[in-house]
Amino acid sequence: MKQLKRNDVVNALVNALEPLDYVHTFWEGGAAGFERADKWSDVDAQAIVDDDRIEDVFKVVDEAVEKLGGTVAKFRLPEPTWHGHSQCFYKLKNASPFLLIDLAIMKEHTEADKFDVWATHGKPIVKFDKKGIVREVKIDPEAHSEAILKRRDILKNLFEIFYIMPMKETNRGNHIEAMFFYLGQTYRPLVEVLRMKHCPQRYNYATRYVYYDLPKDVVKRLETLTFFPPEEMETKIEEVRKWFLETANSISAAEIKHRLGE
Repeated sequence: MKQLKRNDVVNALVNALEPLDYVHTFWEGGAAGFERADKWSDVDAQAIVDDDRIEDVFKVVDEAVEKLGGTVAKFRLPEPTWHGHSQCFYKLKNASPFLLIDLAIMKEHTEADKFDVWATHGKPIVKFDKKGIVREVKIDPEAHSEAILKRRDILKNLFEIFYIMPMKETNRGNHIEAMFFYLGQTYRPLVEVLRMKHCPQRYNYATRYVYYDLPKDVVKRLETLTFFPPEEMETKIEEVRKWFLETANSISAAEIKHRLGE
C-alpha cells in the first residue's frame, strides 16, 4: 500500500468528523501552527465537541484510522490528563513513523486551557469551525510578567541549593548520575531563565523549540554546555552558574512586557 502523506491523514480526520453535528471545530496546531511543518512533523490535532460525546468521537476516529490501514501502536492518556482534555496517540502502519496523530478532544464547556493563546501555541490551522469557537486569546502582559518574576525568584533559590549536586556524583565516578543531576538541577534552570528573557510567552517550555525561540548565539553557547566529556563537569557547572545569575538578575517586568508586545 502507498505510504500516507500528511494531507491524506488530515483529510481523513476532517472527512470523518465534519459531518457530525456534535463535533464543532477541528484544527491543526504544533509545527503547522508555526508554519514549519516538515516531513518529521506529526499531526497535532484538536477538536471541540459536545461535552458528553468524547467517546463517540474517539470511536469515529478509530474507524477512520482503520480505513487508513490501521495502527502499529495506539496510546490513550489515562484521565484526568495534565491538561484536562482527552488525548490519544496513533502510530500509523502505512505512514512515516514520525507522522503520528496526536489528537486532543476538548469539551465545548471545559474550563481547561484550549491552547488558544496563539502567541504561545501558534496560529491554529482551522479545518472547520461551525460555531466560531476558535478565537485568539491575548496574553495579559501584567499577569504574565508577574508570574515569570515569581518563578524567577523561586528558581534562583532552588539553583543556589542544588546547582552543585552533579559534582557529588562526578567525584564518586558516577558519571551517568552526575549528568542527569546536571541536566535537571543545573542546566534546565539556565534554559528557563534564558527563555524568560528571550521568549517569555513560552518561558516554561524547557528545551522545546530552543532552536526557534532563542537567539542563534545563545543556542550555540548552550550546545557547548550540553555535550561534553565527564572531566569537564566542574568547569561547565561554573559557566552555567555565572550565566544563570547574569541572566536571572537582568530580567525585568518592563523587558518581559516589551518582548510580549513584539
